[in-house]
Amino acid sequence: MDPKKLFSSLILQLPFVMLIAQSYYQLPGTRAEHISDRWYVLGYDQSRMSSIRNIDRRDLLLGAENLEDSISSIDLLDRQYVLKNNTEFWQKTDFGISQSSMQDKKIYVDSTGTFFYYESENKKEEDLVVEEENGVFGILYNNRANFYEVNKENFTLRANPVLNIQFGKDGDQTIVRNTRGAEVRGTIDNKIYYYTRVVDNQRSFAEYTDSTISKYKAVPGHGTYKDFESSVLDDFVGYDYFDAEGYVGLDVSKSVAFELGHGQHMIGNGIRSLLLSNSGDNYFYLKLNTRIWKLQYQNIWAELNSISFRTLQGDRLLSKKFMASHYLSYKPTAKFEIGLFETVIFDRENQYELQYLNPIILYRVVESGLGSPDNVLLGLNMSYTFGGHFQAYGQLVMDEFNLTELRNGSGWWANKVGYQLGLKYYNALDIDHLDLQLEYNTVRPYTYSHSRPLSVLPEYSKASYSHHSQPLAHPLGANFREIVGSAKYQWNEKLFFQGRAMITQYGEDGVGNNFGNNILLLTFEDIIDNTFGNETGQGLKTDILLLSLNTSYQFMYNYYLDLDVLYRSSNSELASRNIDTKYIGLGLRVNMGRENIDY
Repeated sequence: MDPKKLFSSLILQLPFVMLIAQSYYQLPGTRAEHISDRWYVLGYDQSRMSSIRNIDRRDLLLGAENLEDSISSIDLLDRQYVLKNNTEFWQKTDFGISQSSMQDKKIYVDSTGTFFYYESENKKEEDLVVEEENGVFGILYNNRANFYEVNKENFTLRANPVLNIQFGKDGDQTIVRNTRGAEVRGTIDNKIYYYTRVVDNQRSFAEYTDSTISKYKAVPGHGTYKDFESSVLDDFVGYDYFDAEGYVGLDVSKSVAFELGHGQHMIGNGIRSLLLSNSGDNYFYLKLNTRIWKLQYQNIWAELNSISFRTLQGDRLLSKKFMASHYLSYKPTAKFEIGLFETVIFDRENQYELQYLNPIILYRVVESGLGSPDNVLLGLNMSYTFGGHFQAYGQLVMDEFNLTELRNGSGWWANKVGYQLGLKYYNALDIDHLDLQLEYNTVRPYTYSHSRPLSVLPEYSKASYSHHSQPLAHPLGANFREIVGSAKYQWNEKLFFQGRAMITQYGEDGVGNNFGNNILLLTFEDIIDNTFGNETGQGLKTDILLLSLNTSYQFMYNYYLDLDVLYRSSNSELASRNIDTKYIGLGLRVNMGRENIDY
């Protein structure tokens, strides 16, 4: 019998012992993140909160344990992929027990001499075959999912390379990406978890991304940069920037964990989030995560920058602001989830507003008691899975609003709201691993902006819902309508396809005008263009059409060859801002998720 098939069948019966209550996360845009969402929508595993998108590996492993044996052959391969990538959460024992004494328990042993095993009764003789990994020099890739592993009773470590090398063309323009780095993760004493990822980047972008960088002085999804010109490739001119993410968590109890780090978070079920998104730069944060009964309550306190380093210019300390947010999610049934979100952006001279440290109070009440100086947003997230294949979801964000003005349709500038509606259809048309998603987003002008001026650059707002000149919610900011769709298809365990389509209309701000698209700009009634009569899409009307197809081939665990094709057309009322992009590129991606920069 094929040892790999035996490994797959044996592994399904493993009762996992979860060493810690909460853990580090799956990277966004990865196969593992999509597997977790598939299992949730298809009803295989609905034990977690689907709206909290920092999906910890423990939850994914529990999902693998809960799967039924009747799932498809590709789902079984997905489960094996998940198990292989998370062996630190299996029950382990040192290779100090003879093989004969473990014959009824052993499932897997790697060349470091570590057993991964399960309790068994009445197993057949052929079920006791063990797959052994030889590794490289007996040290590297003993588990094919990880470059290097350490498995001790009170300490685990996983170290992996990070790589993304791309070469493509947009017409006559050469587009190159050179990303190299490493990630390390692990656990200590079964109570502490840690993760760090450091990468160095030299990149060039398509013209539409260059225009965004020029406007906001930040690389979308990353932050500050240096200008770069290659000494090897004559036409490789672009940006040089460093990315670092890291955090350490402590499980105070089975249900409560603290986490301190530098990273991002996302709340919502959609391709976008109007509440809190991971499409911007990393930030410093402290998180309190509580999971109990049918509730999950997440508190985040963060330190942010008002603008980018290159906008400020010179060797000066960036102006700081702070965020306090909480999100309470409740699942009355396995299929229905509702969440309430509240966040406040504030700044203080040489101090932190201690009242916002209260983890269970309403921030709007605190802010009112302080004289209403800060930027408070309220939000609602809902999702419902049905029919064995579908999930409907939506969001509502409210910055400011007046119900009377909203009802009479006056277009009052301070009615700052937005909403999202979406639908997922997994195993569409009964085709295994054909997963479709369609989503509509719209946000009124001036939403997420604020009236507190930045002292060094008074045209900018200090308390906008942003970090490092990038929105904390939708990457386009405000004053837009958008339809975005996604189709994903997994042919087998190695070949993956993904298509995207996007139709967007937004009103861009002109020179000397503020029509409500750029949330960084200072906004209050006396300086905006219109107090009443405001509508979504006002200003310099811009229409965007984007179509893309991505093909990936996984030739080794988390090693992918990528082929990307993209067409994007941006048509503005101001002809000089029209941009057409026709891109085709090849790449090698290692231990990284896909990154889609649309704006």
